[in-house]
Amino acid sequence: MAKRSGLVFVDNHLTMIAYLRGKVLEKKHDSIVVIVQDIGYRIYLAAPSLDRVRAGEEREFHTHEHVREDARDLFGFLSAGELDLFLSLIKVSGIGPKTALNVMALGEEKIREAITKGDVALLCSVSGVGKKTAQQIILDLQGKLVGAPLASARDTEMIEVLRGLGYSQREASDALAKIPESEKTEDRLRAALKLLGRQR
Repeated sequence: MAKRSGLVFVDNHLTMIAYLRGKVLEKKHDSIVVIVQDIGYRIYLAAPSLDRVRAGEEREFHTHEHVREDARDLFGFLSAGELDLFLSLIKVSGIGPKTALNVMALGEEKIREAITKGDVALLCSVSGVGKKTAQQIILDLQGKLVGAPLASARDTEMIEVLRGLGYSQREASDALAKIPESEKTEDRLRAALKLLGRQR
């Protein structure tokens, strides 16, 4: 295997660019140019990552190269976890890399929490994401994301109780998320049922 100017060749075949490390030459509103062995790579970044990068500094990026008939775009992330989340998002029907990058602007933790709790409203706040797309993201990725926050054992039990009463897991999770965890189990369950009753 040979490495040339940030590109990796295996048996003389070019593979996708998965990682780059170099000096940030310039910074624009949605991307940067990174110099690696005298070659400049334009990398598109989500807003939070872009805010953390400064021109003139040396940085490393986990990257995804998206190849189309008329273009080859490179999307960069400051951690492997962010890249993994981005790759999960672009597997969802109707989500392209540019839309996925817009979603990433919410921040990794908020996205994972939104998917786990079925927070359609938060995902819909992203440019290019409508209600159906947000629901599809949750449907495809809920319970499948590595590192996603898990419900407490107590909440899991209450969710099962609410599901037994005919509510969906998403409805149950949303209702419980609005009630302080300091409340007693019986009080939280009663409050959740009250909230769910108002929604129907």
